[in-house]
Amino acid sequence: MAKKRIGNYHILKQIGEGGFAYTYLAEHCILKQPACIKQNISLSEKDKEMLIQEAKLLWEIHHHSLPSLRDMIQLDDGSLAMVMSFIPGKDLFKIKTEDYPEGIDPEHVCWITQRILGAFRYLHFHGIIHGDVKPQNKIIQPKQHNAVLVDYGLSTAFPGRFTKCPGCTPAFAAPEQLEGKPPIPETDIYGLGASMIFVLGGNIGALTMPARVPERLQKFFLQMVKHDPLKRPNDAVALADELGNIREEIFGRRSSSRDLTITD
Repeated sequence: MAKKRIGNYHILKQIGEGGFAYTYLAEHCILKQPACIKQNISLSEKDKEMLIQEAKLLWEIHHHSLPSLRDMIQLDDGSLAMVMSFIPGKDLFKIKTEDYPEGIDPEHVCWITQRILGAFRYLHFHGIIHGDVKPQNKIIQPKQHNAVLVDYGLSTAFPGRFTKCPGCTPAFAAPEQLEGKPPIPETDIYGLGASMIFVLGGNIGALTMPARVPERLQKFFLQMVKHDPLKRPNDAVALADELGNIREEIFGRRSSSRDLTITD
């Protein structure tokens, strides 16, 4: 039986389904290299435009903690297929719920946070707000000690005072998103803080973390989820430096060679 094909890519399997698109693992027919393909489910102009806007955001992105755009293909049925680099790994939500139900070790949470802050530095410098920084959108690569921020379906470029919030995931959304206000860098900071409180085994609603999480680290993440965005930090570089100092203070080192153990 012939494999389904999109452009120069053989579709190997479906790996996801979101609100408006299917996601596939694919392989380039000639290069035999993996790729990730996102295809809009509905043929509505709204859904196609969402995929086009996401592709435009990714067009100039080149960073080790962010996916890369490979191509955009128009299919015979009128749908679009956005081809991206395939990011192997397990998402942070699954790692927490399947491998560390009581919470991930704080030192691992530190380096994951620093990698995402590096992605923020790049995105925010280029005027891009991710807007959906939940654990499910962070792919973890333990051997490389890397974390990749994926899914730009709710991202915006150069938002202004009249920019509408394109949507959010309520559990990890900043208050200003829930109010429909324009996304800002502090919005991403909130999403990261809420994500890390969750994976540490904490309660996002109550803004509490287990006693095993060092108090200095708890304060670091709590500053990121303040209700008022103007009281939150917004400088990813300064936050990464601060976290490095905290790591040295708590663990006696600014980096760790320990691997995060996860199941396939």
